[in-house]
Amino acid sequence: MKTIFALVAAFPLAFAHAAGSDELWEVTSQMNMPGMPAGMGAQKHQVCTEKGDAKKAMSSKGSEKCKMTDFKQSGNKVTMTMACPDGTAVVENTYNAAHTEYNGTVKMTSKRGDMTMTMAGRKVGSCDAQAAKSEREAKTAAMVQQSEKAQAQANATIAKSNEGQIAECQAAVDTMQMRRLGMYARCDQMAGACQTMLTSEQSKPVATKCMASQSEFCKRYQTMDGFLKANGDEEAAKMCKLSTAQLRAAQCPRAAQTEQLAYLGRFCPAEAKPLAQAHCVGRSYTSKNKDKYSDFCSNYLAHNSLDEDSPPQKIDPKQAVQQGVTQGINKIKGLFGK
Repeated sequence: MKTIFALVAAFPLAFAHAAGSDELWEVTSQMNMPGMPAGMGAQKHQVCTEKGDAKKAMSSKGSEKCKMTDFKQSGNKVTMTMACPDGTAVVENTYNAAHTEYNGTVKMTSKRGDMTMTMAGRKVGSCDAQAAKSEREAKTAAMVQQSEKAQAQANATIAKSNEGQIAECQAAVDTMQMRRLGMYARCDQMAGACQTMLTSEQSKPVATKCMASQSEFCKRYQTMDGFLKANGDEEAAKMCKLSTAQLRAAQCPRAAQTEQLAYLGRFCPAEAKPLAQAHCVGRSYTSKNKDKYSDFCSNYLAHNSLDEDSPPQKIDPKQAVQQGVTQGINKIKGLFGK
């Protein structure tokens, strides 16, 4: 876009050259780009021209990297095409009979999109063309520099945002919190939006990393550690196209064999019940009596009953500890017939 930008800056001068030397022109121009509100980018400025025809002027203005590929002049109408490394510009310009006014359009096509400029000029007086040329070149250089600076700032902002999104997706795996994947937790519900993100130069780095994190999340969810850390989140299971019931059925027997107490107490009531009856009845839930079964008993009692004849059932967590203690006392009293 840099060479196209420099070429655009030269257009008013090229159009006006046919009007004569050392002439001051007032030029009104307006950029029209997709996504920009109509009327944005309108400018009015004065340019000083020196002697020369339009073809000669366009051959020397703008960027030496641009090449004129077509030139036509019929009466007061000039049409030319300029090819630059980053795009193509087609110019159409029409002067009045006295060459004191003109109207024109410039249609530019580049890798970053299409842009159209409409322009109009009228001769308003005389000027020093050489001094104006130096001033114009300085202004053009400043405009290009400002444009590059703005682009660099935009790129830095995008890069920082991308880094934050990538870090958040990795954090989703570390903490097993599906919501931290953002839109990448809903890829199957968004009609290919995630795949589309992979085709965009700006979004591809984030999409690649976050979709990899989503895959890693689902693999970890199928482990006892990941499932426990995710608290058996049903939404996460749905995202990963998994069944929490099937995962528990596969993991609970192994959890019982290896005494994975945290998993057993939370997700395996049938396998955990013998351990609960052996270690949770009559337990004193104070900080002084903490052992490896303390958290297991708290988790189990928060969701299940210790009654031998009762099926596992969910109990209000606020009542779990007191209920466990009460049940333990009652069972001890029963041993002494009281």
